[in-house]
Amino acid sequence: MKLSSKIVSVVVAASIGNCLAGSTSTDDESSGVRDTRNDLGIRFNKFEPFNPDSNKAKKFLPLDINDYPISENDKVSALLKEGTTAASVVDVATDYEVIYSVRGLIKKIGGEPDHPTKDDGAPYWGKLKEVVEMRAKKDNESASDELGMKLQLPLRWEGYTVYEFAEAVHDEYPGLHQAEFLVDLVGKGRYGEIDFDNEALSKRSGTRFLRGIVALADLHTWSVGVVAPHNFGAKWYAGRARPEEVAYKIATGEIKREFVPDELFDLITGMGLEKATSFTQYPEGSPMHPSWPAMHSAASNISFWLQVIMNLTPEQLCEAKKVDYAVAYARTVAGVHYPDDNIAGLNMGQEIVSKALPRHLDEKYDSSKSYVRDKGKNKRFDWNDYNPLEDCGSLQ
Repeated sequence: MKLSSKIVSVVVAASIGNCLAGSTSTDDESSGVRDTRNDLGIRFNKFEPFNPDSNKAKKFLPLDINDYPISENDKVSALLKEGTTAASVVDVATDYEVIYSVRGLIKKIGGEPDHPTKDDGAPYWGKLKEVVEMRAKKDNESASDELGMKLQLPLRWEGYTVYEFAEAVHDEYPGLHQAEFLVDLVGKGRYGEIDFDNEALSKRSGTRFLRGIVALADLHTWSVGVVAPHNFGAKWYAGRARPEEVAYKIATGEIKREFVPDELFDLITGMGLEKATSFTQYPEGSPMHPSWPAMHSAASNISFWLQVIMNLTPEQLCEAKKVDYAVAYARTVAGVHYPDDNIAGLNMGQEIVSKALPRHLDEKYDSSKSYVRDKGKNKRFDWNDYNPLEDCGSLQ
């Protein structure tokens, strides 16, 4: 009897898992083999094939633990790109916009994410629980009150309700809120006097315009563009399922009750989900690409690169971080991202921009590549260490 390639891969994966039974590592960097003993095998599948009856769709869908990274099977990659509604599919092995090693970037930010597991005490379930708790917040209540234990809101978002907080990051123009921060910082002087670093971004004349707000607008758009293909490459490398996918599998019993912590199980079944997308605030649910790392978060890196080309005051830097973090965390409040999706995205964006910025400033603005590189190293920070409750007003 001839076995399908998917069945063979499952058998091989199970055999490898048994061989690793004595190992405590969840990702053996020397061999590239992952320990999947308790993994439920649930991966991102929120898309539809254009032709469900095609042989390819029947053979490869739904995707499971053996189909990620998609770059390891060009047939899976081609199916996703050409035969499904999956969005922003990036195959890191072939994509021409990917200039850095995505596997290396993933390692730099702490490794791949965890997934639904048979262990009801695993950290993954706590992350999903935080998303569920955020969805339980009252839409019409003040975001400052309801989310006050999680973060300080940016000044532009003061007075937002919980609904408005999550809706602020619903299909908005990429980088919108960081652009508004630049308007307040440079155009309106809302955060005090500004000071450009002339060694990182030299003047053209005594009064800045081209090397002022125009350069800032250009750098902001550039940063989103250079980050995006790498971040989407990481998404399709790890294949983490969206919270709505997992929550709905729990609600419908596809994930067995015994694997889920009692409190989380009760919270999800109490939501009365009629369909998976009902889990989120957005009518269409989550986007049709994997959850980790969050792209909204990866695009939120103005609090890094702005420090390189300007000399920010503590208050200015604090507000820039508040904007980046709020854009990231609002996606969890909306129910479309786990909290660690956000931190991974924030760190991923910073990692990519720090690599690309010295050359970009050198080529476009004749900046000193070595100066920008050294200053960038000094301005790097880890979002895992960030305190989202910091009061910027106390730094004046």
